[in-house]
Parts: sequence; structure tokens; C-alpha cells
Amino acid sequence: MPKAYRMKEDRVVQGEVWARTGAIVYPIRGWDYGLASDDTRHSGVEHKSVTFKADGDYPSFTVPARMLEPLSD
Repeated sequence: MPKAYRMKEDRVVQGEVWARTGAIVYPIRGWDYGLASDDTRHSGVEHKSVTFKADGDYPSFTVPARMLEPLSD
């Protein structure tokens, strides 16, 4: 799993921008309580749970996987 991702486009939820294009986000290290799975199932588009914190700690949010560009080490 990549250690970090760059957002390829803005993540907008109900008209609110949660993450801007170019923002660096990190995989969540703990449980996401099924949120990415739920969003994937309901939308038909794979989602991942990410955070702005480099240590992978909460809070987190879900993002369609197509919006994430994996960054190399």
C-alpha cells in the first residue's frame, strides 16, 4: 500500500470541498468502520479511507480511488 497519495481532483461532498487537487493524504491506519466499503457498495465506485495526518490517525474521510495518485517512497 502506498505511504501517501496526491489528490488528482477536488473531493466535494454535498457542496463542501473536503480536499483540494494536489493535497497530500495518507491511508488511515485504524478502522474506518466500513465507510469505504459502504461508499463503494452504494456508488459502485471503489473508495478508500484517507486522512491528512501523516501518521494515519483520525479524522478520516472516504475518496473514490480514481481521485488518488499513489506517491513513491
